[in-house]
Amino acid sequence: MIEVEVKAKTHPEIKKKLELIGAQKIRKEKQEDIYFNAPHKNFKTTDEALRIRKTPSKAFLTYKGPKIDEKSKTRQEIETEIPDPKNMTRILKCLGFKKTHKVIKKREIYQLDDFTLTIDDVKGLGTYIEIEKDIKEDEDYEETLNTIFKIYKKLGIKKGFQRKSYLELLSES
Repeated sequence: MIEVEVKAKTHPEIKKKLELIGAQKIRKEKQEDIYFNAPHKNFKTTDEALRIRKTPSKAFLTYKGPKIDEKSKTRQEIETEIPDPKNMTRILKCLGFKKTHKVIKKREIYQLDDFTLTIDDVKGLGTYIEIEKDIKEDEDYEETLNTIFKIYKKLGIKKGFQRKSYLELLSES
């Protein structure tokens, strides 16, 4: 699967605009992401990521490949639900993976057609909006990316786009 995603710095008032363009609020949740680095390569250098995401109801192990363009965060993503994040962390440590960072955020999730829009209040960074859609690996992502930018235009956001992940932004601060 390819995750086509564009993120922008914003303010909490953007929620009103989401409702005006027809986005449906799905849920609100706290997310804790724990990132790991591999023993055989440096994910920061290869532009990859491996994380365990914990929410109040579920946990996931996610691999993210290198970004595939210069204007978005579009990349391969492989994710699976894990029943026991503590033991998964232990397994990764036994295999030589090391914890590198933790990202904590309050996320509000909205749906607009087949796009997911999230408002993230990221600890240490502030408020961001992400618009994303998952597509098959053989699909052309450019059309999806163009639609994402059209949604941003409807929201009145024309600049402030951020290609870096929250992990990268927190590492710089």
